[in-house]
Amino acid sequence: MERFKGNLASYRLQLLMPAFFDAPAVDGTLRVERASVRRHFFFQHGLLVGESSSEPTEHLGQVLARLGLFDAARAAAAFDAAEAAGVPFGTFLVERGLVAKVRLVEAMEHKAREALFDCYGWESGEVEFRPGLPPLGRAVELQLGLKGLHRDALARLREWKVFWDLFPGPGTTFGVYREFAVETVSAAEGLLMQLAEQGATLSELLAAAPEGPLHGARWVLRLYRRGALTPRKPRGPKVGEVARVSDLLELARGLVETGRYEEAVAVTAQVLERAPVPEAHALYREAEVRLTVALADEVLALDGRLYFEPLPRPTPPSLTADDLYLYAKLRSGRSVREVLRNTAMGELAAYRALRRLMEAGIARVMPRNDVAPRRRARTDPYGIPAVVL
Repeated sequence: MERFKGNLASYRLQLLMPAFFDAPAVDGTLRVERASVRRHFFFQHGLLVGESSSEPTEHLGQVLARLGLFDAARAAAAFDAAEAAGVPFGTFLVERGLVAKVRLVEAMEHKAREALFDCYGWESGEVEFRPGLPPLGRAVELQLGLKGLHRDALARLREWKVFWDLFPGPGTTFGVYREFAVETVSAAEGLLMQLAEQGATLSELLAAAPEGPLHGARWVLRLYRRGALTPRKPRGPKVGEVARVSDLLELARGLVETGRYEEAVAVTAQVLERAPVPEAHALYREAEVRLTVALADEVLALDGRLYFEPLPRPTPPSLTADDLYLYAKLRSGRSVREVLRNTAMGELAAYRALRRLMEAGIARVMPRNDVAPRRRARTDPYGIPAVVL
């Protein structure tokens, strides 16, 4: 592929990306720039092997802190020391034993994925591709398949479209109905409801989410589906939707009555994408509670018995970005139940992601009265996979 430069108004990433992983896969650097934000993505043999960004919130130290892998103050001090030593920050952390290489790579992959997914939503700015890679030196390299990244990015675009089709706009404010918050409220949900009670707009709610706007949007959507947050100026159903809504409500009632709670949750969510229908909110809450109870015993049985294999590089194509994010949270979480309950994707979606991790052989369950296999890994800062000893 030859050098290319264009405008994102005409050449969106979802149109360009297949050219980078379709045979023959190309090597080179993709620059995507809008206003003050400039990102570089380094491709090699159909893989994303590196990423850099001028956005301060995407600094590796901040990402490590948000994932709970490293204290923010220590990260800042370590960065200054790495700069003084002339060593890449990630390599410095591994060489000094401050962060295990496997956890560092997880954080870097999360950082790179989120940066690329964000660029898929840009409708203005510049995009440029240059063949060939700069010398990566001692930097820790990534191995993310471009085809899987493209799939996940398109899924994110669809998720955001549903979200923005539902609410009138970034300036939307909400009525808060705490009585409809199901059982215990997570810290993230509590913060969003408190801000909404104070008159915060939708854009302010998204900005308040510590792990980024996507997670904020997922929390808002879950609270909306329960009826705990209701737009003050809701978008009403379009012409021809009323009959469809009544059909879906009848279907959802039947699913709840027959114990098919997972399907009932999906159907009521479809209704609530059209309008805030009180009966749909009630059915959603009932199905969610019953489904959570049905899953509780199985999830509880996993606590203390789940251990994790290192992620193969590149990661299996069956795993999504959300699966890998959950993997990182589970490894640092205190219990399976706590992580699944407090993840922004929702407990059901998190449970499905956990099942995919188990099917891929990455999350494993110990036999009862057994102990997890003890592993000692040797890490290397030059991109060589960890060796199990």
